[in-house]
Amino acid sequence: MSQAGHRDLDQVLAATHLPALDGVRAVAVSIVILSHSRYGGLLKGDLGVNAFFVLSGFLITWLLMREQGETGSISLRDFYVRRTLRIFPAYYVFLAASFAADTWFGQGWTLGLGLAAVFYAMNYYNAFLGHPITSLSHCWSLAVEEQFYLLWPVAFRALARRGARSLAVSLVAATLGVMAWRCLLYFGFGVGHAYLYNAFDTRFDNLAVGCLIAVGLRDARVRKLGSSIARSQLLPLLPISLLWLSRTRSPDAWHYGPGFTVDAVLIAVILVQLLQLSHAPLWRWLEHPVTRYLGRISYPMYLWHAWGEAVGRHTVPGSPGLWTLLGFGFTILLASGSYAFVEKPFLRLKRRYELAQEGSPATSV
Repeated sequence: MSQAGHRDLDQVLAATHLPALDGVRAVAVSIVILSHSRYGGLLKGDLGVNAFFVLSGFLITWLLMREQGETGSISLRDFYVRRTLRIFPAYYVFLAASFAADTWFGQGWTLGLGLAAVFYAMNYYNAFLGHPITSLSHCWSLAVEEQFYLLWPVAFRALARRGARSLAVSLVAATLGVMAWRCLLYFGFGVGHAYLYNAFDTRFDNLAVGCLIAVGLRDARVRKLGSSIARSQLLPLLPISLLWLSRTRSPDAWHYGPGFTVDAVLIAVILVQLLQLSHAPLWRWLEHPVTRYLGRISYPMYLWHAWGEAVGRHTVPGSPGLWTLLGFGFTILLASGSYAFVEKPFLRLKRRYELAQEGSPATSV
């Protein structure tokens, strides 16, 4: 098996820029968008969402561990300020636009919907109401991530004091515990798909797997294992195939039981492989400037993709292929506007804040 393009994992992880991650984001958001088209049978949107969850768990934990290693502490204040500047502006602009559009078209929000949207509780709104179709239905995953951002740094700081081993054991226990909880709800109590799909308490395992990978890669033995699964550029095709089979060729009992957890583990394996293979001929497109740009705007693409789809459907309703292409293009246009005029000013503010904190000890809150 060829080793062309394989990069040393230690060197990859020591770099400021982790390769392939923007590419993974681009693929994930594309899967979400295309799953709502005629290709939905081949591309399940929750695979893209699962990838975002695993990636978020990995990156947030990696940054927390780096901060702890550099400063000896975790500043909750700085973490929440950075997340607020990164996440809130684009989200609340999208909410304002959606509220205006829905009101204009006579589809005004209920008080419950509005409160759930504003306070990042759309996941439980969907969970308890059967995942109703609204302009904000897809915001459930953003609520899950925001709840993770709120809770995980506090838990990480408490667990990390006991050492990396304790942190890893806790994450394994959390992953298996959430999987067991979801199976109990599904098989034991007959809880419906809406709750199992949307609720934080039934989806945290996806994020925990990403966290676990970040913790594990600090260990030389894990990095050695990670290197062994990326010796050939063909090796990622195996977990990708297993992931596709798990999601598209399995019954609901698998998907809503252990399936979510197994899928997250497969995504984590793919992620570790692609970190090392982004320069291999088969995968170098992940680092192409266009792919990386789509990855950078994946957040606003996810926010606005329903608007893009609506434009495509109403413009060329009789041509699914054309409306999918048009909708994808319009989504990129909306996302680019959001990124340029809403996110970038706050990202610059975020960078200035980070620079102001450099060289000073982390503040404990």
